[in-house]
Amino acid sequence: MDIQILIIDDHMSIIEGYKTILSNNRLNATLHITEALDAQQGYEALSNPANSQKFDVIILDYTLPPYEALEIQNGYDLVQFVRQFQPQAKLMILTSHSEALMLYKVIVESRAEAIMIKSDFTSMELLEAFEAVYQGGKCYTKTVLELKNQLLSNYRIFDTTNRELIKLIAKGLKTKNIMAELNLSKSAIDKRKAQIRDFFEIEKGNDEDIIQIAKKKGYI
Repeated sequence: MDIQILIIDDHMSIIEGYKTILSNNRLNATLHITEALDAQQGYEALSNPANSQKFDVIILDYTLPPYEALEIQNGYDLVQFVRQFQPQAKLMILTSHSEALMLYKVIVESRAEAIMIKSDFTSMELLEAFEAVYQGGKCYTKTVLELKNQLLSNYRIFDTTNRELIKLIAKGLKTKNIMAELNLSKSAIDKRKAQIRDFFEIEKGNDEDIIQIAKKKGYI
């Protein structure tokens, strides 16, 4: 059995480590591994017509050097291209970050088969996760599991409209333009901004403060 794997990580030593770990798989499989060291190489590997629907498993690091030409700022921004060009692939997102808002976005929006905090797993646990994902299972490491229910219950303030509102604020749109984009009244937008400021613990602040905190927490 052959398994096609794409590993996207900006540290070659980590890629080599993953390759060594996965070579000990218990699937009786021969692994064919493609490597990418930044967002641009990742995009090119995903979108290359020669690789059309090629990969069985994609291991993706959240933090990558950006591909500015396509406004791909990190590994997470590659997820849309995984779904576009490799819809058959099982996706494993690995990250060193455990910041709650970032994990909220990954859990809710990525539909990844595995979300793993690097400090949470051993080599054997990574191998077991890979085997489980390839065979149709899912895997979340301890930190992700602990946050998952909390995120989904407590962070409802970040519904689709509020997430879009933050994005529009970050783009510099004025309230009247946001009203048109979201089909909301000024009072409704002001109420949502107040909710967001409360959640971010901004006692007295404006749109710039929302943008600053959202960026700091990895939300935009």
